[in-house]
Order: sequence, then C-alpha cells, then structure tokens
Amino acid sequence: MRVLVVSDIHANLAAFDAVLRQTKPDRDVVFCLGDLVGYGPDPKECIARAADLCTIVLGGNHDLAAGGVTDLSCFAEHARIALDWTLPQLSPEDVDYLSKLPLKTEYGDLLLSHGSPEDPLWGYIFSQSDAEFAFAQGSFTRCFFGHTHFPSFFIETRENPGTVSYKAGYGMPDSVIETDGENLRVLPNPGSVGFPRDRIDTHHFSKYRRAIARYALFDTKSGLWQFKRLEYDLRKTAKRMKELGLWQDD
Repeated sequence: MRVLVVSDIHANLAAFDAVLRQTKPDRDVVFCLGDLVGYGPDPKECIARAADLCTIVLGGNHDLAAGGVTDLSCFAEHARIALDWTLPQLSPEDVDYLSKLPLKTEYGDLLLSHGSPEDPLWGYIFSQSDAEFAFAQGSFTRCFFGHTHFPSFFIETRENPGTVSYKAGYGMPDSVIETDGENLRVLPNPGSVGFPRDRIDTHHFSKYRRAIARYALFDTKSGLWQFKRLEYDLRKTAKRMKELGLWQDD
C-alpha cells in the first residue's frame, strides 16, 4: 500500500491541494499527522479535505485548541492571533470534529503521533538527544511524527546486545530511508505542508510564486519512506493572510 504522509497543513489550502494533486497517481491512502488549522486562512476547507480524503487524521495542538480542548494561553502570540481569528470561522460541526481527533494512534505495526510519542501534544523531536529520549520512553518500532515543521529522521540500531547506535538526518528531497529491518527503530517526520520552517524552505516574500510544501511517501510493503518537496503558488494565500492580519513580517 502506498501512503501519502502529511502534517502541519495549518489551514493553507493552496499547499494542501497542490500536494493532493501531485500525489494522486502515487497514493492509495493519506495519513495526516495533525494541525489542520492555525496560521492560514482556510481552516474549514482544510478540515473538509482531510475528513473526506484521509484514512487517518490526528489532532495537533492547534486543532485541539480550536476544538476547545487546550487553552489558547499556551500559544505564542502570533499563533494565538491566528487561533482567535480561526475560531469564529468554524461551524459547531468543525469544532466537534477537531475536539475528537486523537493525538496519536496505531495502524498495524506503525505508531502515528503528532509530536513526540511520549508527549504528542507539546513534545518536539528536533535533535538526536530528543529522539533518544523518545526511543527510551516507548517500545515502538516505527513512529511517524510531525509538529516541528522540519523534515527529518532518527534511527536507532541495535547491532549486538547492549550495543546501540543512532543516526539523525535532514529529509533531503527525494531521499529514501528504510524503516523495516531487524533491530531497527525509526522516527521519520515528513515536514510541514503548510508552513515549512527549515532555512531553505521557509516562506519569504521573494518566494511566494514558488513556495514549498513538504510531505512524504511511504510504501507499507517495502518499508521505504521517501521525503518529497513540491513548489506551488502562495501569492493569493499570502495576500489574504496579510489582509486578515495573519501574516508575520518577513
């Protein structure tokens, strides 16, 4: 089975639709690792797309805040401003949908988590030490996660009893990692569809015409995970965000 793995869409419908169009011939199902809303101007539309097309949708911290589960005071100012704008845009059905999204779930032998599996609401995995802590706290073999907006992977290998080695890396576009192997444990992150934060792909006024969405393709049969990068036009979305007071100064 071919899986499209997306995360951190954040109400950016232009980016989400671009990824969905690009991957239609290459996917059987879609997994969303959370944060459908927040930051962007299209929360209702992104909720509807995910509810219609995704086999699994996790809740992220922004989703649960919009669903009334978590407190807005926990967020940074720019995120709180976006959530304050988002809430009146949602129907009672939207709010109910977001409030019931799980922070993590299992699919076969896969663990799916918005953030770090031991703290899927707020836990970040940015570094090897973060990953080592996550590996130590759980018994999972493969955990797909999001939340950081940074395409990355962390691998734990046990070559001999008592001998553990670790590998961490940036998710270079089209690079492939193996997730299925003896004595292998893996934490891959597809990066953010809506608002990448890595230095190369973060949004900037000079890049609106060719903005970047990050995602991944996963093959359940081979166990191969491939990082993907897509260019799309952000100009109309950026203009609307500025008019609505949702865009931060570059």
